Amino acid sequence: MDEMPQRIDPSMDRAAAALLLGCTPDQVGYCARCRGLTRRYGPDAQLVCRACRAAEGAEEPSG
Repeated sequence: MDEMPQRIDPSMDRAAAALLLGCTPDQVGYCARCRGLTRRYGPDAQLVCRACRAAEGAEEPSG
């Protein structure tokens, strides 16, 4: 079973977060929901981080 993505703490260095996210440090910003770090700017930008998107998907009722 796949592990849920972990929230990237906002106190983490932007360069380190960028390595985890696969982007450049200037593309890193805050998640609109949890304020964790995400790829907020540039190509493939996301307003909501991976952890919040995964949690949202887990909350949907299975049909």
